[in-house]
Amino acid sequence: QTLFYVFFGEAVLYRAYPLLIHIPLIIILYFIFKQNIYVSVISVISAYLLCTPRKWFGTAASYFFNCSPVAAYVAIAVTIPFLIIVVKYISPYMVRLKYESRAVLAVFLILPLAYYVLEYAFTVYTDLLYTGGAVILEFVDSFIVLLYVVFSLLTVEILRQKGKAERENLMLSVAAAQAQKELARIYTAEKQTAIYLYDLRHHMNFIRGCIDEERYEDAKEYINKICNQAESYKVVKYCKNEAVNIILSYYVERVKEQNTEIAVNVTAEDFSRFQITDLCSLISNALENAVHDCEKTENG
Repeated sequence: QTLFYVFFGEAVLYRAYPLLIHIPLIIILYFIFKQNIYVSVISVISAYLLCTPRKWFGTAASYFFNCSPVAAYVAIAVTIPFLIIVVKYISPYMVRLKYESRAVLAVFLILPLAYYVLEYAFTVYTDLLYTGGAVILEFVDSFIVLLYVVFSLLTVEILRQKGKAERENLMLSVAAAQAQKELARIYTAEKQTAIYLYDLRHHMNFIRGCIDEERYEDAKEYINKICNQAESYKVVKYCKNEAVNIILSYYVERVKEQNTEIAVNVTAEDFSRFQITDLCSLISNALENAVHDCEKTENG
């Protein structure tokens, strides 16, 4: 800045300030501190935007003291307490921006960037803000209104997408939990089947021994016992959808274990218009709640 002031004068220095200060700061934040380019630009431009309140104090002081430049500089001493407020209460929120998506960062960039461009276009590179009259003032008003509308629409859209993503994530979590339950049940059934196959020879030998000894009632009772145990791991076909059949079979067995009556009647035939994860989650949650309510009723 000193070199520019000495060789080119104050006016050139004032116009070249973005090249001397702002762009280098963005480069430092991006390359040295490894910040996102959006966060780097937002930080520098927001800092410039927050200079406006302190400048207003100086202008107000100068106005009340007959446009005294000394009063303006003294009033700008408000920079120190204002800086403390910014660092303590505003910067923590700015830091969180680095965890947001590019869409969110782009929305946060719009307002300070628009202010930055208009400030330099109307007060630094030209004096249109002070000499343009009603045309410029109405333009600024219109621009603020349009910016507010765009900002609001983008914010609503981002919130909608975020809400949708959270709902999908919740559904996937429920579906994953249900899938784990079903896998555990299938694993148990497969394990039990393997045990039955392994012990099949022993079962046949026992039954044959009962028949040879003419203990027919013992043989029938043993056969019924094996059939009942095997039946408990059977998936009953309630409808054409196998996933629904597995879920219903699992909860029917759970209800029977607590000696509660249950009747299943599936009238739907076409499940193609449903996502299988959504369908399974919906049915599982409904049946899980029903089972818990039955347990509470019986215990109460």
